[in-house]
Amino acid sequence: MRKSAAPPASQSHGRFLQLILGLIFLLFIGILVALYIVAKRTNPVILDETGKPMSSSMKYNSSLDA
Repeated sequence: MRKSAAPPASQSHGRFLQLILGLIFLLFIGILVALYIVAKRTNPVILDETGKPMSSSMKYNSSLDA
């Protein structure tokens, strides 16, 4: 029977690294989900150049493209 190429201490370090990376991944996914939920709840208001809210009936001004 063949022995493992890595010593037992190395295997425990691998498990520890997997655990840490798994926790970081779960934290990242949790942050993404929280940001998605917060973004869905917001009610953004588009402001014009003077800082006043734009009416939703205003059409896009193509002269601002330039």
